[in-house]
Amino acid sequence: MSLGLRRLAAATAGALTLALTIGSITPAYAQLDGIDTSSLGLEEVELIGSVAGSLPLGSALGSLGALGSSDFPLDGAGSLQELKKPPRPRQDTIAESKFVEIDKTVGEYEYWLVTSAAMQREVIVEVVPSQVTDQGPAPVLYMLDGVDSPEGNSGYRHQVHIDEMMQNENVHIVAPTGAYSAYWADWNAEDPTLGYNKWETFLTEELPGIVESHLAERGTPTNGNNAVGGVSMGGQAAMHLAATHPELYQGVMSISGYYSTMDELGYQSIRGAIEGRGGELENMWGPHGTDRWKDHDTISHVQGLEHTAVYFSAGSPRVGQADIEEYGTDYLKMALGLLLEAGVRSGTEEFERVLDREGIKHLADYADTGFHNWHTFVPKIKPGWDYIKSALY
Repeated sequence: MSLGLRRLAAATAGALTLALTIGSITPAYAQLDGIDTSSLGLEEVELIGSVAGSLPLGSALGSLGALGSSDFPLDGAGSLQELKKPPRPRQDTIAESKFVEIDKTVGEYEYWLVTSAAMQREVIVEVVPSQVTDQGPAPVLYMLDGVDSPEGNSGYRHQVHIDEMMQNENVHIVAPTGAYSAYWADWNAEDPTLGYNKWETFLTEELPGIVESHLAERGTPTNGNNAVGGVSMGGQAAMHLAATHPELYQGVMSISGYYSTMDELGYQSIRGAIEGRGGELENMWGPHGTDRWKDHDTISHVQGLEHTAVYFSAGSPRVGQADIEEYGTDYLKMALGLLLEAGVRSGTEEFERVLDREGIKHLADYADTGFHNWHTFVPKIKPGWDYIKSALY
């Protein structure tokens, strides 16, 4: 091994440890200055991965709250940044949940402006109506974005290109937008930064009726069946919703989600996602350990999934060519992505063990490589749909 490579591995380990310890990435980057990373290949990156992977998983991921990073990064720009724009404000005059108008269309994507009485605000919902016209009414697949979900341009458009992926499937795709780091949940209190969040109520009690009614009015009716899916934060929320509202969802697909809110990794990832964007954690469900936190600990009440088609996937802490292409020479982000997906993988395997013990049918889909980012998420969306769709017709 070359001296330069030894220096790089040592610097990367030191930078990562420092970042996780003091909550700053600037000194970490400074430690990497002067190291020529332009000619590194898979072998060298695997070494860096092994260095990062050798850090104690619990303490490393448990420190991510200080770093302010949970789903890192979902938008290609990292997670240590303020919201691009604030959530839509509450309006006291909104007392009805309804379809208002199609705000705009972009190709197959329609952007519906709807109101939520629960949140007293307007919501932009990204909709791709079924592009199949000769197979009768279609089910609805609700897809939930990860952290930093932008309003009006979900990851399912700008990363997945879900209109193309699903163009031959008779299904309506519905992706609400603008949840930021709210975990698609009902919060106890309004947050000065992240707004007034009653997303679970909106998703389960308000939006389905709006979708069904408006699609019927335009001549593209639903068949009455629904599934919910998501990536990362959205995958975690999707599994909770499916387990909590089995009467609403016949299928669920979660990509790189984490299914405990009560263990240390689950708690710290939520804390990092919220506090890293200026939110106050206790505004969500109160102090950690209260009943609201326990209610969202899906791994402890999986019985609600007994009659649901269940698919979930996870990447791997083992580096692949796609990771190298995604992160380039930004080895700190790569190492953090490795650690995050290592936590996801561990939590997913534990979730599978619980489902096996309870006798709940499912498909767990593990990738050989792939860190926590869209290049790992996207390839699992179509297999997830292929597994759950038979329950929707």
